[in-house]
Amino acid sequence: MNKLFYKYPLSIALSVIVLVACNDKNNGNGSIQSGDEVVNFDPDLNSLVRNPASGWTLYDDANDYVAQASTYWSQQDAAAEKYASIFYWRSRWSELEPEEGKYAWDHDENFKALIQGALDRGLKLAFRVYIDGQDNIYNGTPDFVKEAGAQGYAVHRLWDPADENNNWTPYPDDPVFQEKFGNFIRAFAQEFDDPERVDFIDAYNLGWWGEGHHVQYLNSNNKFPVYQWITSLYAENFKHVLLVVNFGTEIGFEYEKHLAIDKHDFLTRRDGIGSYWFQDTEVEIINSLFPQKAFIAEGCYWGGNSNSYQPWNTDPLYADKFKSWADFYAQAYQDAIRGHANTLDLREATETRGWVTHAKELVQDFISNGGYRLTPIQIEYPPSVQTGSTLPIKHTWRNSGVGVCPNNNKRWNYKYKVSFALLDTETHEIKQLITDENAEPSAWIKGSDKTYKTSEKLTVPDGEYTLAVAITDDTRDKEPGLNLAVKKGNFINGWLQIGTIEVTQ
Repeated sequence: MNKLFYKYPLSIALSVIVLVACNDKNNGNGSIQSGDEVVNFDPDLNSLVRNPASGWTLYDDANDYVAQASTYWSQQDAAAEKYASIFYWRSRWSELEPEEGKYAWDHDENFKALIQGALDRGLKLAFRVYIDGQDNIYNGTPDFVKEAGAQGYAVHRLWDPADENNNWTPYPDDPVFQEKFGNFIRAFAQEFDDPERVDFIDAYNLGWWGEGHHVQYLNSNNKFPVYQWITSLYAENFKHVLLVVNFGTEIGFEYEKHLAIDKHDFLTRRDGIGSYWFQDTEVEIINSLFPQKAFIAEGCYWGGNSNSYQPWNTDPLYADKFKSWADFYAQAYQDAIRGHANTLDLREATETRGWVTHAKELVQDFISNGGYRLTPIQIEYPPSVQTGSTLPIKHTWRNSGVGVCPNNNKRWNYKYKVSFALLDTETHEIKQLITDENAEPSAWIKGSDKTYKTSEKLTVPDGEYTLAVAITDDTRDKEPGLNLAVKKGNFINGWLQIGTIEVTQ
């Protein structure tokens, strides 16, 4: 085509192009015809469009006490409605299994109320379960593990090294610990390996705060075997829910990539954006994996929202640069965007108030730009098709977010598909479904629209039908599975109306 423009005058070149376009007739072979309907949709860049593994995240981050459900949701209700997509519960194994075989999701009414409160508000769930008691009011690991003979060591609270109530933490290479924790993960997966309710599970979680550092072993040579054991344990039991792993731990990225990211198809997570611990090197690691792997991001500093409290004052990079929480929020947002983050944390009520008070525009900006926002920006189809002939459809898709839909992950297994439906104009019943197997949502990246052509022989009788489109879920009998970001779109049971098609003799 470039040679055409160099060789001939512009008017002649355009005539040739028009001629080629006009000759693209159907002729029974499914190609697009001139005179087809061309329908354009504008992306909705402002509304909260919830989709799995994408958007703002609310936390119950229980290094102290697990939040009281009624209090928590009264404080976070507005944020859940206006901004958030995910509720992330992070706390101790001892909370979920205080007695061997007795699980919080069966017996702890407050835990159940916290989880149900999220689901009732349209949020998906995410979890990190840690075993280390560092900085905690309780042991991270249930007492029955120590009583069964597991060996361990004491950890303390950073702000009180002389604390006599040091918490006991098991060595992760202890066989008794591994047996008991393996039993827990199998039960945990039976309850929460459910993508209808759960977006992702953190799947390493050793060390301080479950971040993978300051881990002690019975034998330091067991560091890599333990990493293999615990990541394999999660991978073997969670078959449907996305698994994520912190990168940049003391294991080293080479092993993290080999043993978790590549071997088990884990997504990446970083607890520390907006700080010294997330610089260009970390961004390069994340971007080297993009778009094959989605990125779960978490801001570094938390615990307050008043400028009298400045937890960054010892940050080697930002101590002199951050003058307020607004400065930290701005850096965290910038890091999330340049790292193609799918998620970012509003966190608990205190941090949520800080974001909304000091950086409300950034909260909206992440809704608009973070994660993934999918729009069918143009669809072309013939308004009239003969019975038994082929219906051709040309469609173009845009992702307006910096993240990616992780449809290519082995646990989702390409379950989301672009589908078109011929709907009865009165009952809205689906009369024929057409799925384009070549249109892949995980390939849609901001700044690069993707166009596809599909066609299928019609099997419906004569009559008028509504043509509609959705990204359907194969695991839910091809019901609409992802929400589309369309400005002023008309939806029928999750299907976006495109126009009408007349099927004639």
